[in-house]
Formats: sequence, structure tokens, C-alpha cells
Amino acid sequence: MSGPHRDNPRSFNFPEGELLRPEQIDNLGRAVISLTREICVLTDRQLVLEKVLAEEGIDIAEAVDTYQPDEAVQKRIDAQTSLIIQTIIGDLTGAE
Repeated sequence: MSGPHRDNPRSFNFPEGELLRPEQIDNLGRAVISLTREICVLTDRQLVLEKVLAEEGIDIAEAVDTYQPDEAVQKRIDAQTSLIIQTIIGDLTGAE
């Protein structure tokens, strides 16, 4: 394997070479905690948003599940994804 490929998202599941040195285990822990916090915040907000809208007579759960973003929205999604990934990489490498 020669690294991740855009057409095969699973290609990154088993990257080549050493990912972390033993002295980076604390960085891994910080990265996992950062991801867990982010997931909790997003999950809470999503549930609250769906509940509030449902109480107002707007059931969006299925619409959200089947939504296909246009180019502008996809760019925003991609930018946010990149920011999250860079934050996690920073935690893993010990960058401040």
C-alpha cells in the first residue's frame, strides 16, 4: 500500500510505518479525549436541535439523514473537517 487514496477511504486504515513513538502515548490520550469531547458536544447539539424542531412541528431527522449538500455547503463541511483533523494531529504530535 502506498498511502491513502481518495477513491478508497479504507486505504488509511492501515498506514505504513510507525505512527507514534512510545513517548507520544500521552499525546494519543489527549487526542482521544479531544475527539470524545467533540463527539459529545455534536451529539448533544444534534439531539437538542431535532427535539426542539420536532416540538415546533418540524421533524427533520429523515431529511438530515438523506441530505445531499451542494458545492458551497460541501466546502464548509470540508473546511470544518480539516480543522478538526488538524486539531487532532496537533494533539497527537504535541503541537501547541
